Amino acid sequence: FYRNAKLGCINLLMEYEEGCLANCQYCGQGREIADTPDCRSLIRVEWPSYPLDEVIEAINVAKAKYPHITRVCVGAISHKRAPRDMVLIVARIRKETGLEVSTLVTPTVFSKEDLEAVREAGAENMTVAIDCSTPELFEEFRGKDAKGPHTWETYINGIRDAVEVMGPGTNAVGVHLIIGLGETEEEAIRFIQECYDMGARVHLFSFFPEAGSPLEDQPQPPMGTYRRIQVARHLIDRDGARADAMTFQEGAVVDFGVPQKVTEAMVEEGHAFMTSGCPGCNRPYANETPSQAAEGLLRNYPFVPNEEDVGLIRTQF
Repeated sequence: FYRNAKLGCINLLMEYEEGCLANCQYCGQGREIADTPDCRSLIRVEWPSYPLDEVIEAINVAKAKYPHITRVCVGAISHKRAPRDMVLIVARIRKETGLEVSTLVTPTVFSKEDLEAVREAGAENMTVAIDCSTPELFEEFRGKDAKGPHTWETYINGIRDAVEVMGPGTNAVGVHLIIGLGETEEEAIRFIQECYDMGARVHLFSFFPEAGSPLEDQPQPPMGTYRRIQVARHLIDRDGARADAMTFQEGAVVDFGVPQKVTEAMVEEGHAFMTSGCPGCNRPYANETPSQAAEGLLRNYPFVPNEEDVGLIRTQF
């Protein structure tokens, strides 16, 4: 990887011949977007399918060669067989590789009982990709307006169920949130606070247009917007700040509700601008191309930013 970034987590995606039942407008897995069940684009790359036996063998080879690999993440698409299959996959990976296992579950097809079964199979972490910051955006890009099966209420309840199953405040439950789908900074930050109040942690993603999707021409969010939301999320996550103590003007955050020296120290440290996710997950260059990263447009650093990086972040922030 660019700048010798080292992948900490092997990401797997469950696939079915019928494809995904959902039709999310920004996703290469969308029902009306993908051409075939195999090699569908997601997070900028294609995902070729392999039998589970071969995947487990490859994981064991990789972990022996690369000691920085500490975790496997198993992601489910929206398919009626996904809950049952995830239990089997998680159990085998945990038993046959010894690595920690995270899961990405879909509340539309996973019941609370399914989540309990996934936990018992060996999942250490559980994430819910709600992606959108508001019910209106969710409806537009994932729900009825998008001809999809998902509802905001189902996903919110899914987050609550995951917290009940895995335990609150233990870094066991994450919520994936994409910045750049049309939300304001205030809407994103207030929803981040809501997630923490439910007992989950937020994993930030910066929108990147998937070729062939209805949003393929939508621009990425401005760097300043993304940096400010990263700061707010980090303050809520690590320093106990609250969104209701922050000040917003026309949807943009202008005061984080903490002493300026706290914010300055956090920016200097740089951790707020690193990938947020399960322990060990750093998703190198999932939100930008390596060429964008080389131009200083690295959204989520897969390593601790150095002094030069921090100087650049200050100009963006």
